[in-house]
Amino acid sequence: MPRFDFKCSKCSYTFEQELPFGSTDIPSCPQCDGVTEKLISPPTIHFKGDGFYKNDSKPKPKPPKKKEEKKEKTPQKDEKKPSEKPSTKDTK
Repeated sequence: MPRFDFKCSKCSYTFEQELPFGSTDIPSCPQCDGVTEKLISPPTIHFKGDGFYKNDSKPKPKPPKKKEEKKEKTPQKDEKKPSEKPSTKDTK
């Protein structure tokens, strides 16, 4: 059941009361039995972890690749593959 804050209009006493959703009952002041009014309070929601803000859901930028790494992976032009010599077997 949700909790609501109430304030007495006579003695200014503030208290909490659990009431079911949709209830229109307003409790009387527990100190002086005066008329109370319902106070507006912020919701008690705590967002913890990643993904709750716009900047959390953006893909993270990839680090730039270095040119030196690319050169090591690709074969150099000076290096040639050893050429295969055709076989010179006589087939008589």
